Amino acid sequence: MAIVETVLIGHVSGVCLLLAWAIRRGDAADLIAGYDGDLPPEREAALARDAARVLVVAAAATGLLVVDAWTGAVPRPGALAAVAVGAAVAWFLYTWNVREPADG
Repeated sequence: MAIVETVLIGHVSGVCLLLAWAIRRGDAADLIAGYDGDLPPEREAALARDAARVLVVAAAATGLLVVDAWTGAVPRPGALAAVAVGAAVAWFLYTWNVREPADG
């Protein structure tokens, strides 16, 4: 059963990492859902960087599920992954929707 979980979760992690790479590589913030292109270039680059960070955290959190599938040593892996992804998303939403930019 660990092989099946590894393959399925590996695909999810791979898609997260591929999307993070695509967003970060070309500062392609237009790949981010809901972005309408109204930021100056330096803020758009920061948005792309932060979105890529959230995707990398999501890939790492799903990787924790693979570790648990093989070893069984992680207590409550689903809850830990959900908290990690939830914290990253909450940080991203707070950063880009609530907090004022440092320069403005």
